[in-house]
Amino acid sequence: MNDEKHNIMFGLRKITHFSEGVTSLIAGTYVLSLALTKRNLALRLALGITGGYLILRSGIRLHSGSFDDEATL
Repeated sequence: MNDEKHNIMFGLRKITHFSEGVTSLIAGTYVLSLALTKRNLALRLALGITGGYLILRSGIRLHSGSFDDEATL
């Protein structure tokens, strides 16, 4: 029973991390597209840094949300 509960919680955590990664990827892509359309250099720089951070963060979250390391349990 306890092992089953652990597996369910593990799966929910993986799904949460994966969905957070997808959300960060979409948000980062959107912010970078905004950076390309603005004329103000300071705003472009701020949006570019923010978009880059979100995209890098999405990679970390997508990796932690993958089920590839499930076989090592």
